[in-house]
Amino acid sequence: APLQLRELVNCRWAEEVTQQLDTLQLCSLTKHEENEKDKCENHHEKLSVFCWTCKKCICHQCALWGGMHGEHTFKPLAEIYEQHVTKVNEEVAKLRRRLMELISLVQEVVR
Repeated sequence: APLQLRELVNCRWAEEVTQQLDTLQLCSLTKHEENEKDKCENHHEKLSVFCWTCKKCICHQCALWGGMHGEHTFKPLAEIYEQHVTKVNEEVAKLRRRLMELISLVQEVVR
């Protein structure tokens, strides 16, 4: 039988469920892309070493047997990450201090 527009019922929760499913699918795709981004292009292993000479992240196989990084200096990626976090936090603190100085100067000008 043909369906008439007046016979349709507005199901509010169906739209919410659809949106949640779309969000879950998007998150799943994003996580998959992030996981692939954190893997070595050559060995498809997790990046765990930082080649200090090349200034890039590599996997342990590249560091040990890759051939391209012979005689290079390596550090654990976690150590480099912590150093960067510390440096960024220091810079943020400097910027906050400078912001407070500028706010103080603006208040003096207003007075």
